[in-house]
Amino acid sequence: MKKFLSYFFTFTLLSFAQEEASKKSNEATDQPEKPQFVIEIEALTQEQKKDYFTYYHEAERFFQQRRIFECLESIHALHKIYDKNPASLNLQGACYVEFRDFKKARKTFNKALSITPGNFNINFNLAEIDFVSGEFKSALGKLQNLKKDIEGNARFRTVIPLVDFKILLCHLKANNEKEARKILEEVDFLDDSPLFYFGNAALDYYADRGSEAETWLARAKRIFQDDDILPSWQDTLIEFGYIKSFYGGDLEVDIPSPTGE
Repeated sequence: MKKFLSYFFTFTLLSFAQEEASKKSNEATDQPEKPQFVIEIEALTQEQKKDYFTYYHEAERFFQQRRIFECLESIHALHKIYDKNPASLNLQGACYVEFRDFKKARKTFNKALSITPGNFNINFNLAEIDFVSGEFKSALGKLQNLKKDIEGNARFRTVIPLVDFKILLCHLKANNEKEARKILEEVDFLDDSPLFYFGNAALDYYADRGSEAETWLARAKRIFQDDDILPSWQDTLIEFGYIKSFYGGDLEVDIPSPTGE
């Protein structure tokens, strides 16, 4: 099975419940309302809840271990008990993406979205499906709408640069280099995300300057040494076709000597 290399959101039941509750907060009492799916899960019998959460945590663990078949088996088992939890549906959709079954993934994400309208995580996943399946015009529209929704929200501070990067790549796919360059006008090498480096690398790849692009990627690798930062950026370029797939989570580019930037 091909490892899925792009960036999808998978969140726990609690994450979804907290996001929904925050959107439905009662202004008068400032007490968040429980989402309907949480109320329905709480109404299950003690035995049902025990089995439900056992399957749920198994599914999460299997997904993290890349045991996708077993993850789906656990999800199917918990859905026999309750099947309207957007978090489990989101996880199921991510499993379908692993198999490149984008039709099933879209259907599942849309079902989750019908339960939690406007949920950023699910909307991002739907935009990501368009991106990785080459539907760049559709992906661009969705990503731009997402950017408007989260701009200025501190909660999404680390996500916004990646959204910008995907927007930049969509512009390049449409041969709109001018719009792509506008995105980089807002950042520089002092920024706390890899956008400046990966954005310039993408522009160089677009102009068939492969060696210059690899220099930008090598600089990013040297500066952002946290193992949790670069993989989603690297995987985005892989999905886009600018760099080859690799194993072990490392880019096969030479690191040049410092350039004095």
